[in-house]
Amino acid sequence: MEHLDKEEQKIMDLLPKGMDRPRPLKELVKLTGWSSRKVRATIYRLITIHHKAIGAIYQRPGNGYFIITNDTERNIALAPLTSQIMEMTKRAQIISNTDLESED
Repeated sequence: MEHLDKEEQKIMDLLPKGMDRPRPLKELVKLTGWSSRKVRATIYRLITIHHKAIGAIYQRPGNGYFIITNDTERNIALAPLTSQIMEMTKRAQIISNTDLESED
């Protein structure tokens, strides 16, 4: 596992431990001066390359990112991801199995 670069470390320093007060994307953008795309890409790298346990809550109020500290938080962070995977799989299956109209 590689060491964190300056940007990755900056995000890690800004994320709260635990989900009690998750940090919203808008706030991370404001604190870093980066675009939302760059913040999300950095969080993606932290999770996929550095194996950091970063979760997100998507419901308002109280949405945002946080460092997962226990199994309850892990399960809460996994729920929307699992749901999204199921919905995307369903959509892909429907598209794959739909008869295409042939134009004559």
